[in-house]
Amino acid sequence: MSRMVTGKFVPEVVEDDQRDRRLTVAVELAQGLRPSEETARAVGEAILSQLLRLNSEFAAYVPAERRPPVIRLRETGDPDYFPPGAKHRYTRA
Repeated sequence: MSRMVTGKFVPEVVEDDQRDRRLTVAVELAQGLRPSEETARAVGEAILSQLLRLNSEFAAYVPAERRPPVIRLRETGDPDYFPPGAKHRYTRA
């Protein structure tokens, strides 16, 4: 996993048309990698596993079907999330 991503990520809660909320995480890919379903799935599983392990409220109160985070993979230096030469935002509202 560590070869696929830089370690930079931005979590945010996104509301859909039915007003259901989902955890969405933008993750910066390692240099030269392109987004893929396989990488997004691996990153999502790793995040979910740690959320369930470390956050009992998440495990107890978030319905099982909405627990898996939506992963948005971004290429290295994505200007909207991970601008080069600047500190990225840690959360978004």
